[in-house]
Amino acid sequence: MNGLKRAWGIVSPMVIFLVIQRVISFSAAFTFMNSKVDAAEILSDKQIMELQINAAEMLSNNIVLMSGIAAILSIPIFYRALNKEWMKRPYRILPICGPFRRYIYVILSAVGMTMAFNLAVNAFELFRYDIDYAQLARGIYSEPLFMQVVVIGFFMPVVEELMFRGLIYERLGQYGNEAARVILTSILFGVYHGTLIQIAYAFVFSILMIFAYKRTGTFWAPVLFHISSNLSSLVLNQMNPLSSMGYSIGIVAFFLLGMFGLYGLKQGKFYKIIPLQRFSMEKNSVECDE
Repeated sequence: MNGLKRAWGIVSPMVIFLVIQRVISFSAAFTFMNSKVDAAEILSDKQIMELQINAAEMLSNNIVLMSGIAAILSIPIFYRALNKEWMKRPYRILPICGPFRRYIYVILSAVGMTMAFNLAVNAFELFRYDIDYAQLARGIYSEPLFMQVVVIGFFMPVVEELMFRGLIYERLGQYGNEAARVILTSILFGVYHGTLIQIAYAFVFSILMIFAYKRTGTFWAPVLFHISSNLSSLVLNQMNPLSSMGYSIGIVAFFLLGMFGLYGLKQGKFYKIIPLQRFSMEKNSVECDE
């Protein structure tokens, strides 16, 4: 029973979010179908099937909108739960310098690695080998750009970080070693994304976001990494295809940019860990090393 409780604590954020998404989709489909018929009208089986097909098409054309609504509803729930997890720590994390430098490194690593990966996917046309990924991308990128920026660029990164580098990663820390914690969090993040390309992409980038989290000591580092990564993908999607030489130069240049950002995170000292009983005494005596 205790093992089941632990397992539920780890996967429950994913389950809760998926349930919220399904409820929103069902409510939207139900409202859509009701708006298309009169209350007293009796439909034939063929009409019902056509109505269901139209409702499914409506949902597929509004994937981003549905996800955005689910994220807005989920963020307060997950943030409250994560704060409770943080309060259980026997220590507090105290920054030892201003946030500017560490966040610059986070943005550089996110933009560099994201652009390098996506340029490689486009250059080698890897999407041809993953039909589900191609279909999902067409559905997402067909929605209004403003909606993509708001939801994919901001809302989804926040809710996904609260789930994965927040609740799941935090709870796994109570039960296993650090390597298992990182790997399992990243596997769950990959599986959550579903398609073959996204599983590989999400797994690797989860490890990078955890690295940013651990090196900076702040949860806002993976959030900023995720936001920067998604916005970079949206920018790249608006660009015209490059030549072979353009792809080659872009992949190398952005990879080096990403490595520079990661190196800066690795070399920097951005925080210190204070035992809880000493935290109130030391939090007002921190000096910046910049």
